[in-house]
Amino acid sequence: MPSILLGLIIFASHADHLTKPYNWHMSCERWQIRSLEIQQDDNLDYNSKVFLIRYLRSKVHGECDGLV
Repeated sequence: MPSILLGLIIFASHADHLTKPYNWHMSCERWQIRSLEIQQDDNLDYNSKVFLIRYLRSKVHGECDGLV
């Protein structure tokens, strides 16, 4: 029983999707939609909008023509 538990712990600690919740991505289309939503949000100031849009853009792989 302890060897099974140890094996599960080792497997879980080496699985990227389990140990790195910040390692996520989004499609270019999703980023463009979110970018527009952020730009139209009156609850955010200009600097917050720019920060969020750039941060989300960093989660898109490859080229993506932005609307910003």
